[in-house]
Amino acid sequence: MRYLILFFLLFIFSINSNAQNIRVVNAITKKPVENVLVISKKYTTQTNAQGLVSLENIEKTEPLLFQHSSFLKVTTTLEKTEGQGNIVELTEAPIRIDEVVISASRWEQVKSEIPFKIQNISSSDILHAQPQTTADMLGSKGGVFIQKSQMGGGSPMIRGFSANRLLLVVDGIRMNNAIYRSGNLHNVISLDANSLEQTEVIFGPGTVIYGSDALGGVMSFSTVTPRLSTSEETTQKGKIVSRYSGVNREKLIHGQFSLGNKKWAALLSATFSDFDDLRMGSHGPDEYLRPEFILPGEKPENDHVIKNENPQIQTPTGYRQLNLTGKLRFRPTEFLDFTLGIHHSQTSDIPRYDRLIVYRNETLQNARWYYGPQKWSLISGQLNYKKEHFLFDKFNLLAGFQNYAESRNERKLYNSILNQRVENLWIYSVNIDFGKNLNNRNELFYGAEALYNQVGSTGKAIHVISGESTNISPRYPDGSEYSSLAGYLSWKFKLNEKFIFQTGGRFTQTFLRGGFDPVFYAFPFDSFDMKNSALNGNAGLAWHPTIDWQINLSASTGFRSPNIDDVAKVFDSEPGNVVVPNPGLKPEFARNIESGITRHFQGKGKIEVSAFYTHLKNAMVRRDFRFNGQDSIVYDGILSKVEALVNAESANIYGGTILLEFRILPELRTVNELTLTFGKDSENLPLRHVPPAFGRSHLQFKKESLLFDLFVEFNGKFDYEQLAPDEQDKPHLYATDKDGNPWSPGWWTLNLKGNYQLSKSISFAGGIENILDKRYRTYSSGIVAPGRNYFMSIGIHF
Repeated sequence: MRYLILFFLLFIFSINSNAQNIRVVNAITKKPVENVLVISKKYTTQTNAQGLVSLENIEKTEPLLFQHSSFLKVTTTLEKTEGQGNIVELTEAPIRIDEVVISASRWEQVKSEIPFKIQNISSSDILHAQPQTTADMLGSKGGVFIQKSQMGGGSPMIRGFSANRLLLVVDGIRMNNAIYRSGNLHNVISLDANSLEQTEVIFGPGTVIYGSDALGGVMSFSTVTPRLSTSEETTQKGKIVSRYSGVNREKLIHGQFSLGNKKWAALLSATFSDFDDLRMGSHGPDEYLRPEFILPGEKPENDHVIKNENPQIQTPTGYRQLNLTGKLRFRPTEFLDFTLGIHHSQTSDIPRYDRLIVYRNETLQNARWYYGPQKWSLISGQLNYKKEHFLFDKFNLLAGFQNYAESRNERKLYNSILNQRVENLWIYSVNIDFGKNLNNRNELFYGAEALYNQVGSTGKAIHVISGESTNISPRYPDGSEYSSLAGYLSWKFKLNEKFIFQTGGRFTQTFLRGGFDPVFYAFPFDSFDMKNSALNGNAGLAWHPTIDWQINLSASTGFRSPNIDDVAKVFDSEPGNVVVPNPGLKPEFARNIESGITRHFQGKGKIEVSAFYTHLKNAMVRRDFRFNGQDSIVYDGILSKVEALVNAESANIYGGTILLEFRILPELRTVNELTLTFGKDSENLPLRHVPPAFGRSHLQFKKESLLFDLFVEFNGKFDYEQLAPDEQDKPHLYATDKDGNPWSPGWWTLNLKGNYQLSKSISFAGGIENILDKRYRTYSSGIVAPGRNYFMSIGIHF
C-alpha cells in the first residue's frame, strides 16, 4: 500500500513540475495585464489580476497565442519565454473597440454600447504625456480646451461651456460647490495627475446621472485603487518618480506605495511640485512681453517698478503644491467591498498674473494680487455590494466630506492697505446607486443624491505696516447655505446585437438661503431664501450596422441651478466693474442633440466624427445693472460700473470633433484630432467660452519598451469681431491688430516626447515641447504659454 501512495505522490509531483508560470505585462508600463486569453492546442486559459497564468503539459515548442482586446496579439513558445524570464510583454493596440467606462451610469459599461461621446484618459496616457498639472492632462486629449489666468491654474472649456457649467467628479463625488463661479475656474489643479488611474470626459449634458452644472460635460476622475492579492501571500509594490522641466524649473517628486492580501489592501501616494517663474517663447507678438514688474517693498512707499532684465520671464508666476492620498480597502466576501479614501491638496500663494499686468494711466496698477493657499480635503467612504436580489443586483453607497479654503489678496501700488477676502466651505454628500439586470436585454440604473454646502466668508483690510485690520465686505454672505436632493432612473435596452437604446430622467430640488450684512451694503433686500427644481432626461441609440461601424444618435437636457456665487456675490469682475447680488435668478436650461459615427478598419485604424447642437435658455449672464438707482458705486476705493447676473438671453452653440487614427506599420501610427465650436447669443454676439478651432496631430512609434511621439498642436485665430464683448474689454490679454484692436492670433507648436522602460525597475521619460520656441497665448488666457521646454523624468519601481 505504501508503494502505491509513493507512486501517486510522484505522479502528482511530475504533473506539477510540468507546469510553468508565465507573467504577462504591459510592454510600456510593465504593469500586469489581467484577463489575457492564452490559447494552446489543448486548452484555453487566462491571466489573473497579477498577470500570471499557469500552463501545464505544454510542449516547449508548441505555439501559444496571447490575446487581449486592448493589446496586439502575440504568438510565442515556452522555450522563448524561458529566455525572457518567463515574461510576455504585450503592446497596446492603437485601436480599442471594447473600452469599459464607468461615468455614463456610475457602473461599468462597454463604451460601444453607449450613445454619448466619452473620452478616456488612462494612467498610461498620463505616463506618456507627462503633464505638470491635471489641467494640462485634460488638454492633452482632443475636445477639451484649457484657459489659464495664471500658471497655477487651468480652466477647461468643453463645447462652449466652462467653469460652473461643467461638472468635476472625483471617485464618484462631485467637487463643484456653492461658490464655483461662472468666470474661469481653476479648481481642477487640486487633483494630482500622478495619482489618477483613469479619467473619463462626458461631452454634453450629464445631468441625468450627475445633476446640476453638467451642461457642457462631466470630467470624472478615478484615483488609484488599492489592489488585493490573488494568493495567500501579501503583495506589495511602490514607485518613486522625479521630473525636472527647464521652462519653469519644475521640480517634482512623486511616491506611491501599496500592499494587500486577499481581504485587506492599503495605498499611500504623495506628490510635491515646485515651479519657478514661467518663461515664454522667443518668437511672437511683442505685446506679450513682460518689460517691467513691481517689486513690493516692506513699506508701500518702497514699492519699486523694476525693469525686467529678461522680458520673456513672467514675473511673478511661480508656486508650490503638495498632494496626499491615502486609501484603505476591505473585502470580507466576494460580494462586499469597503473603501475609505482621504485626499488633501494644498498650494502656496499663487500670483494672479493677469491682474499683475494691468496698467492704469500707463503705470502698473497692482503691487500684489495673489490667491492665498488653496486647500482642498476629501474624506470618502464607499460600500460596494454585488449580489442578486429582487430590486437590485448591485448597489453602491458613497458618502463624502469636503473642506475647501481659498483667499484673494490685493494691494494697489504705493497703497498701505491689503484687501483680503477668505472663503471656507464645508461640504457633505451622500450618493446611493443601484443596478439591476432584468434579463439579457434590459438593465436598470437608479439612485439618489443628497448634498449640503455651508459657506464661510470674511473680508479684512490689513494695514501692511501696523498689521491692524478692519472688516470689509466679504465676497459672499457669511453662513449662507446651498443644498440639493435628487433621484434618477436610467434604462438600457438591448434590442438585439445591433441596436442598444438608453434613456433616463432625473428630478432635482435645490435650496439656497443666507443673509446680507447691512453694515457694508444697503441692499433693497436683507436675505434670500430660494427653491428651484428641474426635471431632466436623455435618450440615445447606439446602432452597429456591422462589427466595424457604430452610429450614435442622442438627445438630452441639462440644467444649472443658481448657487451662492451666482445669487449673492459682490466682486470686481475686472478693474472698474463690480458685480452685485441678484436673488431673483432662475435656473438655466440646455437642450442638446448630437450624433456620432465611428468606423473601424480591422484593427488598423478608425475614424470618429461627432456633431452637436445645444440651445441654452435663460442663460445667466452679466449685464449692466442698477444698485439703488445708481449705475456706478465705489468698490474697494474705485468708482465701478454696476453689473449683475440676470436670466437675460438664450444662446445657440454647435460644432463637432473629428478623430482619425491609423496604424501605418505595427510599430508606427498616426493620431489626428480637430475640434470646432461655434456659438452666438440671442443678440448675435460671440460667446466668451467658445474657443477657436483647436487640435493636434501625432506620429507615434512604439516598440516593446520604447515610445516616441512627434506631434503638432494648433489653435485657430479670433479677430476682434470674433471676440466676445467681455474679451474685447481685456486688451492687456491680447495682441493688437492694425486698427489698434485686441485679437487672438492663431499658433502651432512642434513637440517631441518619449518613454523608455530600461528594466522592470527603471523607466525614463523626456522630451522637448514647443521646439521652435514660439511665443503665443492660448485664447482668453492671462499667462503666456511656455516657450521651448526640455524635461526629463525617471521612475523607480519596486
